[in-house]
Amino acid sequence: MHTRFTFFLIVLFLISCKKESPSPARTRAEVSVTPENWMRSTLLKYSGQDIALADLAVPGSHDAGLYVTNLCSFGANSCNTQTQYLPMKQQLEAGIRIFDLRPCLANGKYFTQHVTDCGGLGCKGDLLTNIFTQTNDFLNNHGELVIYHLTHFCGMNYNDSAFMNLLTRTFGDKIYKETSVSSIPFIQQPLRNIIPTSVNTGKVMLIFDDDVSNTATNRANGLFAGSILPIQGGWTNSHSFADLKVRQLANYADFVNDRNSLFQFSWQVTQDETQAITCFFSPTSQTSIENMAIYANKQLPAILDTLIMNNDITKGRIPNIIYFDFADEAGTQQCLRLNSINLE
Repeated sequence: MHTRFTFFLIVLFLISCKKESPSPARTRAEVSVTPENWMRSTLLKYSGQDIALADLAVPGSHDAGLYVTNLCSFGANSCNTQTQYLPMKQQLEAGIRIFDLRPCLANGKYFTQHVTDCGGLGCKGDLLTNIFTQTNDFLNNHGELVIYHLTHFCGMNYNDSAFMNLLTRTFGDKIYKETSVSSIPFIQQPLRNIIPTSVNTGKVMLIFDDDVSNTATNRANGLFAGSILPIQGGWTNSHSFADLKVRQLANYADFVNDRNSLFQFSWQVTQDETQAITCFFSPTSQTSIENMAIYANKQLPAILDTLIMNNDITKGRIPNIIYFDFADEAGTQQCLRLNSINLE
């Protein structure tokens, strides 16, 4: 009898110690959203929601290929031309997902560039072959959507046969194409239909601004017009951080949040002519693109805090794209913070 009673007590103890099985909601909440895989992990964490681009804040890289400078014109150097410091691979790993790329043909090779105009002052950046290869290698192992915004072509255009062959040869079936017509605007389409979480590889989307007509044929071939991402806000040609802050916040105050367009913070200070010339004489000038970008980027968290505190950023109303000079993981973390506000 004593043995039976002891056994009964042991069974009761074991039952009482058994851990409660986590609910599906709790399991989702435990998914870690990291910069390198933030799109995929966000879809997994909020698997019960049809998350679209209109629901997210996405970090972007302005003049993304200018992490190196090549073939600079007279008067141009890193101080007045370089806009990034992370190579494409590291930008992707840091969570950047929208890339402003400006192709040009120079010396028989396809470069990116940051210049005043075609044949004007400025520098070439990295070769597009390097940028495309690094992106393709990343997408081989990451189920993310990478958006190329290809503009300001020089010495070539979007349908240059060798350029298009380079794209298709590098990315193959990773190029996003719309093979069926949808009545739902692209920015409202569930991302899980574009980058399914059951697949470990990602997609690259090619947007050619206004150079490409918005036709079903082009979209089926993976060639998209700029209208695919309707934007409010955008660039303000600000030459100081104080002006940038005022004008970008004024744009956000006017944001009509109807899910038919995305709001874009263009968080980069643009040098004026005097600042650019100063770089020629003083390459370490305080008004270098890098120094002004570092300062502007450091101010963003506090500015977002204020917008959140004032309910200007709230669930259902967030900025959707934030373009940075000298983009890094810190900018991605701010976007992930906004995504949590919108999706929780």
